Amino acid sequence: MINPFLLIALFFMVAHCTAQRKQPVPTRTNNIYSIIIGDQELQADPGTGGRIVAIMLNGHNFLTGKEINEKYWGSTLWPSPQKVWGIDLPELDNMDYAVSVEKNILKMVSRKDPRIGLVFTKEISGNIRDSSFTIRYSITNKSDTIKKIAPWEVTRVHPNGLAFYPRGKGERWGNMGVLAEDINGITWFDHEPGKITPAQNKFYADGSEGWIAQVNEDIIFVKKFPDLPLEKAAPFEAEVEIYTNLSKSYVEIEQQGAYQELRPSASLSWQVSWYIRKLPSGIKPTSGNDGLVNYVRNLVNGHKKSIR
Repeated sequence: MINPFLLIALFFMVAHCTAQRKQPVPTRTNNIYSIIIGDQELQADPGTGGRIVAIMLNGHNFLTGKEINEKYWGSTLWPSPQKVWGIDLPELDNMDYAVSVEKNILKMVSRKDPRIGLVFTKEISGNIRDSSFTIRYSITNKSDTIKKIAPWEVTRVHPNGLAFYPRGKGERWGNMGVLAEDINGITWFDHEPGKITPAQNKFYADGSEGWIAQVNEDIIFVKKFPDLPLEKAAPFEAEVEIYTNLSKSYVEIEQQGAYQELRPSASLSWQVSWYIRKLPSGIKPTSGNDGLVNYVRNLVNGHKKSIR
């Protein structure tokens, strides 16, 4: 007869080993930390605001680098609303972060911003089970006064791509809103530089389902996040925002979390998951393509047919 205590011990041993396999170990080369899952790689630079500098598939970086724009490149975290806090926050956005690796999680912590008293923490890990990357952001109020704030992930990608997300409540607003179109409950924005005037650079909208996707050529990048009710967006901001710079050399795919009050010493947390894949040959990256939408829905909902 098999000892039941031995079976229990074996169960927990297998469970522990399985959990360990779900998180690849971050490695360091020079000042860049990498998390690798098969042919996918995420890179972060603690020395440049804890910025994510690359999300790669087979060595191809989906994000833009500083060769495109020396200040606005890669993916970062900003405090929202911009009208209140601005974007010139060097301690949070481009100065060095303290860095450590704890239980296969890359942890980067900013300095305290001297003007608004915030500290950012970014914890990044990889999940082998569904070939995704998890980014857990925390914002801590180190000032002596109450702050009202929302987390804001700003991700810069290459131009000439197709962005899409499930439409939420209300109407789009912003000077670039007329260039997007709604088809069967999905909002599509095809970045065609020749159709964008100097007066058009951004639009704002409520989304639904908690995801936004970007396709460039045959590569798709998806960001999954908690769906934000319209009424919880920061003033002058929205759950989903898309921006293109004046020279049309990059596009920002942005999403925001809930606007909330932070008392002194309090923190908020916000988690985002990233996926990068090569599109199956039978799925065309065109506006209104239901197959493309279903592919993303299967991916973010964990259906195995979309993992590879």
